[in-house]
Amino acid sequence: MRCTKSTVALTAAALLSLTASAAQAAGPDPEYPKGNPPATNCGPSFYNPPTGQNDKPEGHYYDEIPSTGLAWWFFAQSGTGTLPMGEELLAEMKRAGIRIEAICPVGALKGAKGVWTPVGSDGYSGINVFNGRIWYPGGWKFTNPRTGRSHRIDGFWLHDFPFINKASGNAYIDEKRVPHQLHLSSYDTVDFLTHLLEPRINQGKVSLGPDNWRFNLTGAYVKELNDVLGTKLKPGVHFATLEINASVLPGQNMPLKPGYAKDEPAAR
Repeated sequence: MRCTKSTVALTAAALLSLTASAAQAAGPDPEYPKGNPPATNCGPSFYNPPTGQNDKPEGHYYDEIPSTGLAWWFFAQSGTGTLPMGEELLAEMKRAGIRIEAICPVGALKGAKGVWTPVGSDGYSGINVFNGRIWYPGGWKFTNPRTGRSHRIDGFWLHDFPFINKASGNAYIDEKRVPHQLHLSSYDTVDFLTHLLEPRINQGKVSLGPDNWRFNLTGAYVKELNDVLGTKLKPGVHFATLEINASVLPGQNMPLKPGYAKDEPAAR
């Protein structure tokens, strides 16, 4: 089932208007949402909520909600995002012997084919109204076991709302924070807004969200990966294709992209 661009834009605007009326004050770490709990097979995040870790270095998270604690909800109340990685990227990581891990609450897909993440304002994503960023905790980590060197993205965001055209993240090299926000990918604003809502049926549930959102690596991200890991990636390589299956209702356990499953050994 598809919608016209005008219908999508009007629907998205209505949902954003309705869900942008709530604010969250700073307080204790949130409990895991009932609908889409975080992964159980992921590494601890340097940024605490909602992973349940106790390490909270001051000023650690570049895109932390300001001290006033004001956060406006994104349109999705609950759901999942599936991020299968591109074949060329996976082939190069395999050639170089790179280990791919997920950082909580982001989890790994079975067969190390990519990652998945809980989405929605029900404990995970939010909009920072002060800088227009839609942010998510957690991320992914690439490690070269032969050298011991690693590159981690821990906390990432889409920016700047409403003209979304970039994805950036907090970068850590060899587990040490680097003094910049790393630009991971760029994409077309019109494409983002057109496919912000794609109503469809997935495993018997009505899902909303883009179903074929392609992310390619920037030159800056490729350079850091090559320098740290010894890979031979090129700018523009396909990083991942995002499918979001979201609900406007809280606490909904939404399925992943068809054909993909979570790697959850601790849950079996």
